[in-house]
Amino acid sequence: MCLLYVTSLACDLRLCRDTLRKVLTEGKEMIEELSDRYADIRNGRYDSPLRDEPNGTNDGVAPMENMLAFAVAAGTALVARELLKGGWRAALGSEPPRNPASHEVDWRDAMLWGVMSGAIVGAARIASRRATSSAYNRFRN
Repeated sequence: MCLLYVTSLACDLRLCRDTLRKVLTEGKEMIEELSDRYADIRNGRYDSPLRDEPNGTNDGVAPMENMLAFAVAAGTALVARELLKGGWRAALGSEPPRNPASHEVDWRDAMLWGVMSGAIVGAARIASRRATSSAYNRFRN
């Protein structure tokens, strides 16, 4: 019995040692990579994804079109949210959660509200932006 315990303990110690070596090796490699990136950034050789350089994703979208589509999408999101609240009241007979993260709200209600409001408001925003862009282009041409 004692020999089995000692053997098990030795295996556990070897496993801990191997795991620690792996973590230290990977950590050292990560630190070296971060150091290299930092040096590149300081020397201006690193292309950051946070820079405001054009990348071609919005080519052909005029600034006025973008502002108009944003304004319409924001208004549509507010209207969609109010309609969703009315649908919640009609379907469930209760008020929708004001703060789904609150501990006073049931998990089921919080998750249902989050999924429904995210999907419906998101879809309404996308649809309104696309419709606004189409209408803008038709008006402009």
